[in-house]
Amino acid sequence: MIMTPVFFQFFGLGFIWHSIYWGVITLTMLIWGLFILITPLFGRLGCGWFCFMGTTYDCVAMVRPKKTKYRKPLLWLRLLVSLSFILSALAFYIINSGQGITNGFEVKLFFLKANFDEHYKIVWMIDVFSAIILALITTKRWGCRNICVIGFLCSLTARHSRLLPVIDTQKCIDCGRCENECLAGIPISEYIKNNSGLVAHSECIMCGKCTSACKLDAISLKFIWNRKHYINNQQNKNL
Repeated sequence: MIMTPVFFQFFGLGFIWHSIYWGVITLTMLIWGLFILITPLFGRLGCGWFCFMGTTYDCVAMVRPKKTKYRKPLLWLRLLVSLSFILSALAFYIINSGQGITNGFEVKLFFLKANFDEHYKIVWMIDVFSAIILALITTKRWGCRNICVIGFLCSLTARHSRLLPVIDTQKCIDCGRCENECLAGIPISEYIKNNSGLVAHSECIMCGKCTSACKLDAISLKFIWNRKHYINNQQNKNL
């Protein structure tokens, strides 16, 4: 369902660019704006459960080797893409405003309609095939980590999320299965060794693959309000 043209209308980033271009606040902007705002509390739910491109990535990843080496996002590329995206949209908005086409931002939730004309179909297909090609030639969710504007904004606060994967280090045998299954390729083993099992990683998309992959039920998604207190308790148990 997430990969359908109808779903794409409400979650495609191109609709955000065009919303700024025309000076309107659309439903797409509000949805992704909400996901960005709740990231410090719930993590990157939008990336893991509603992202059109990310879902395409994950589908292709099913036919690729599970085990891949994690590489940190390229900050320069993230900044370049994000600034280009925002500044180009604002530039066109200013031009339109100067020509009297726009006059401040208006709330028009369904301003950009998916009428399934030839242009819309082409844009949808280009986005799908672009995600497929990237998924085939790069590592897990490389595009999400390096060239997605929303992904970048969410990652700024995701590491501080209160909801996160928690590993019971007393049950865990460090088999590596969770790390292999992780859709973002996060080095989970590092958090088992150095963070008392709290996977506080900015690229975690809250997909829950690690929890289902663990045969010992050692991983669960939990709200941890005081990380320092939790880590101290875990360390005291292991003494």
